Amino acid sequence: MAWTPRDEGLRQLLPILKDSQSPDKATQLAVQTKLQQLNCLPDFNNYLVYVLTNLKTEDEATRSMSGLILKNNIRMYDITQQPEHMEYIKHECLQAVGDSSPQIRATVGILITTIASNIGLNNWPQLLPSLCEMLDNQDYNMCEGAFSVVQKICEDSAEILDHRPLNTMITKFLEYFKHSSPVIRSHAIACVNQFIINRSQALMLNITVYSVC
Repeated sequence: MAWTPRDEGLRQLLPILKDSQSPDKATQLAVQTKLQQLNCLPDFNNYLVYVLTNLKTEDEATRSMSGLILKNNIRMYDITQQPEHMEYIKHECLQAVGDSSPQIRATVGILITTIASNIGLNNWPQLLPSLCEMLDNQDYNMCEGAFSVVQKICEDSAEILDHRPLNTMITKFLEYFKHSSPVIRSHAIACVNQFIINRSQALMLNITVYSVC
């Protein structure tokens, strides 16, 4: 993870991110032109994730916009052809799951699930173990941020998840049914609900515990 942004690159990007929030049509067209030019740079997406996850001197709207532009790039372009940059983006996203800002946590969550959907969960084997470890973190922001991402993954990939590692995840979800935070409880319930309709084997193995929660 040796990549670091150049100050000149950040100075060029930040005004574009701020202009992208303008309702003016001419400004928006100019922003799109500039973004298309910047997308030709091999490490442009690294700058976008850096602003989102590290540039805490900037306002949340600008940081979040950087993440949303990156999300669109991941969907539109095959950035898997740049594995070193993809690894940097994945690493920075995981580091920012517990950001103090709910808006940034939400944007990071969207990015993580977009990447997972794009490359496949099997090609990001450390994702779920990392998130499950974060669920046990005593820091509320870390726990909530991780649960938010896990919930999205369960919603998108319930059938893929129905194998042995899910047994541990289901047990963990059930434990959080009695968490002191209603937000955490809501995430846990939403995760488990994704496996009820299909009568997931992992859930059936824990049905007794589920029935008394």
